[in-house]
Amino acid sequence: MRPPTDLELAPGQVFREIREVFTDLGLLGSMISVEYEGAWYRISCDDTAFMVYRVNEFQGVRHHLPGWPVCLVNSHIIFEESGHPGLGQDHCACGVELDRWLEIVNEYCISNLSERFQE
Repeated sequence: MRPPTDLELAPGQVFREIREVFTDLGLLGSMISVEYEGAWYRISCDDTAFMVYRVNEFQGVRHHLPGWPVCLVNSHIIFEESGHPGLGQDHCACGVELDRWLEIVNEYCISNLSERFQE
């Protein structure tokens, strides 16, 4: 967990903004699956938290885990795997920060919308 600095918003404010984005996109309470740089992630946001969960494909290391959170934001904390010494350097770490995850969600929505119009 990283505490907000004077230049950052408090976790509660960040979470409210994320929840608003998911509401506007019609995704609040839903889970989406995305592939990013060869790995699969589940991304969700509801009234309690925004979470990005890396899905373990049961190959090699960490074969006993179904997956692990790489980003979590709620009213009290902002956790980014990439922001923690040690975790961010792990060979299984994704290295993606919160802002990029929100861009990925937006790209997912644009991609799905364009696919619907092509049908």
